[in-house]
Amino acid sequence: MTKEKSAEDIKVIRQIMEDSTKFLSLSGLSGIMAGAYAIIGATVAYFIILGAGDHYYNEYMISLTYKTTSSIRISLLADAACVFLLAITTAYYLSRQKAKKAKVKLWNGAAKKLSLEMAIGLIIGGLFCLILIYHGDLRMVASATLVFYGLTLINIAKYTHRDIKVLGYFETLLGLLAGIFLNYGIVFWSIGFGIFHIIYGVVMYLKYERCKA
Repeated sequence: MTKEKSAEDIKVIRQIMEDSTKFLSLSGLSGIMAGAYAIIGATVAYFIILGAGDHYYNEYMISLTYKTTSSIRISLLADAACVFLLAITTAYYLSRQKAKKAKVKLWNGAAKKLSLEMAIGLIIGGLFCLILIYHGDLRMVASATLVFYGLTLINIAKYTHRDIKVLGYFETLLGLLAGIFLNYGIVFWSIGFGIFHIIYGVVMYLKYERCKA
């Protein structure tokens, strides 16, 4: 009995230490919603902004049939920004609800470190994508966003569930493939930010949240 109790005490202590050093309030539902937003955003980009293939342009998008290059760039940036803001807002709201239900502090030390590390990775990646857009090389943007996002997820895995590292590897690999097949950027973007997020969100919800619902 003493050994069993000691083992149980050690397990509890480890759990307490993990809870205090990791951000575990991220909701799986937020991943599902982020994926849905990304698919909607990609649909808008292809069918509305790019006219479902009606706009003809060279590999650097220098000449367009109906819209100017600057108009296309601004519209795509606005579309991506809307998807990003919706995903962040939803993640914050659902995570706050999850933390409140679990009676734990949302903005703990791990959350601060995670937010900082993620912000650094995404800002650097975003600036690099803006450089690509400035030079007119839009076909590499999908690849760059996926690679930087994947590397950022791998880096922040130490502050949250380790499962997110797997998502990071898949996002990075997909980004490298997008860099090879440049004419399918929207397809890769939809898979990476859309389908992969939905799958990840479902797995996270079933693994960590359904039993506690």
